[in-house]
Amino acid sequence: METTAAKQFLISRVIEEAKLEQVGLSEVERKMLYFTEVHPSLPDIYEVNAEFERDYDSDMYEAKIASLLRNARDRDRQSSPSREPEWTDALEALKKEDHYILVMVGQAFGVGSVSADGHRIRDVLIYLGVGIGIVLLLVLKVFWGMRN
Repeated sequence: METTAAKQFLISRVIEEAKLEQVGLSEVERKMLYFTEVHPSLPDIYEVNAEFERDYDSDMYEAKIASLLRNARDRDRQSSPSREPEWTDALEALKKEDHYILVMVGQAFGVGSVSADGHRIRDVLIYLGVGIGIVLLLVLKVFWGMRN
């Protein structure tokens, strides 16, 4: 399955499950299912992401979507066992790229993605590296100034 089709399959399952469970999904929440930093999938995705970062609790959102994914797959297993290969193919196809929905997939199924904590640890390490670099530059500047 191609990545775009895989993502669309998972998104459609989340949206359908939300309707069945009568769980509200705002327009921003629906659009965030498409988010990826690799290549924009919607024309306004960066504006949507900015609004999401400003107005939403990502942990609550991720838990809600993970629950919908888990419930949708369970529902499909019971009512349409023939859909399981679609789930497997979609999850496998998305592992090849960096998509936000994989965070929720990891929470829902425990496989095939970096967890939210994994992203946070990576971010902290990046900030730490940048901070150390800045401190080293300042130290070098001080020593350079003392020589002159």
